[in-house]
Amino acid sequence: MRRKNVFWGLVFLTGAAALLLSRLGFLRGVGFWAIVCNIFLASVLVKGIAKRSFEKMLFSLAFLIIVNDELLGLEAITPWPVLGAALLGSLGLNLLFPKSAKWGGHPAWGRGEGAEGRESVGRVFYKNTFGDATKYLSGVVGRVEAENAFGSMQIYFTETLLEGHRAQVEVQSSFGNTVLYVPAVWKVVTDVRVAFGNAEENGNCNPYGEDVLYVGGSVNFGNLEIVYVGEEECAGSEKAE
Repeated sequence: MRRKNVFWGLVFLTGAAALLLSRLGFLRGVGFWAIVCNIFLASVLVKGIAKRSFEKMLFSLAFLIIVNDELLGLEAITPWPVLGAALLGSLGLNLLFPKSAKWGGHPAWGRGEGAEGRESVGRVFYKNTFGDATKYLSGVVGRVEAENAFGSMQIYFTETLLEGHRAQVEVQSSFGNTVLYVPAVWKVVTDVRVAFGNAEENGNCNPYGEDVLYVGGSVNFGNLEIVYVGEEECAGSEKAE
């Protein structure tokens, strides 16, 4: 059984129990929608702790305080002071405890345009904080990790070959905009966790492409966009099938 299914199963069971207890009078003064909001925000908080996502932890906690401010007697700090504290706290914690990527071997350090990074054979790691970073990948790539916080990051795969026709991209985008430019002749499979943000695709990829790019990671209070380059070539590949 997948852990994700277990987690959400417990969330829904907790919601059902809270709803019944409320109707039986055990949760006086707490409305139905307040119960739903609390359960949802508590689940986001737990996932944030599990994933070490400071944005999810602090903002879900802030919204929990806002929803229950009267019950907790904290009206003086809601809503804007507690949201401002969550924003500044997320910024501070991300700077003090940045997520790190672990590579095997001895990678060589390099620097992309506006982005701190390191590369090894088939593997690339880039990080951008408070800036505008652009990176043009070339050669053979098997795995790319990109961290973008409070900035803008663009990564071009248009001159790249995939290692064994397969590659994985792990994106961590917080309070920023991340754009991936991908050849439309590739097949792209996405599995991105989004919290208070957006992930979208611009254009169409080739569902029958020999080269497959897997895009995962998380977007928190930010945006991830996948732009497909050369759609006319992709359309020709689909017709050939």
